[in-house]
Amino acid sequence: MIERKITVGIPTFNEEKNILKFFESLQKQNNNETNKIEKIIFIDDSSDNTPNLIQEFKKKNPLLNIELIHNANRKGASNAWNIIFKKSIGDVVILLDADITLEKNCIANLCNKIDQNTGLCASNTVPIIEENNIFSRASGFIAFWLRSIRMHGISQYTTMGRALAVYTQDVKDLEIPNNIIAIDLYLQCKIMEKRKNVVYNDNAIIYFKTPLNLDDFLSQVTRAIIGHKQIKEYTKKFSIDISTSMALKEFIKNAIKYPKYCLALIYCYSRLPFSYLKHRKKVSYLWETATSTKE
Repeated sequence: MIERKITVGIPTFNEEKNILKFFESLQKQNNNETNKIEKIIFIDDSSDNTPNLIQEFKKKNPLLNIELIHNANRKGASNAWNIIFKKSIGDVVILLDADITLEKNCIANLCNKIDQNTGLCASNTVPIIEENNIFSRASGFIAFWLRSIRMHGISQYTTMGRALAVYTQDVKDLEIPNNIIAIDLYLQCKIMEKRKNVVYNDNAIIYFKTPLNLDDFLSQVTRAIIGHKQIKEYTKKFSIDISTSMALKEFIKNAIKYPKYCLALIYCYSRLPFSYLKHRKKVSYLWETATSTKE
């Protein structure tokens, strides 16, 4: 087994209600001589108690090399990733959201795919679904649908920024423009530009909260649409757009498997055109806070 030294980077923004659970799952990761976490970097834009909780975590774990950078003003995820890339040490950079829960050995499973030929490994993002909530079911269907597409190979839906591994040498000098919304897809394209492989590991599992109200659901979908449009020339350049036939085939397959979730999605998407036209010009590179996932 190849020995890998790891930097873990986490952008945070008002995660005081989620971050303790994140800490717990991070501590349970397999951290040995094969996959050794050398440094943990938090880039924090919060206006709540998040930075204090990070400082407490740092004090309770003196053996972990934890660095906290707190910004007085919100600067966004692209700024955070750029700082993490520059400050990273070792062979692999793990990029994590702070509102997720890591399955055991998730970091090891991400790292084990990275080498000189493979520059990026994407995780399996599993939704935490509240069955009595239509918006949660709709988000769950999207997650299942995209996973089935990822199982077919590389596409513009392969990389989800909730948990990624990248080869340090490939990103050390990378500067993501501040105005980029889909920074995960942009990163995927930059790795492919270096003629490096991008892979998906279904065993690298993280769990994420789904939006629980219509505004949060539509906001996330609108951001995704605009973010992908913003860098569509990149996705065309690398021929990673999925075919309509594949998208439809996987949609139908998942609709048969999850009919209640599919109906929930159809209902929510019926509300999308009006919301998209109303809010599309307001979308910026600063992530809009999904209030229902912060509780």
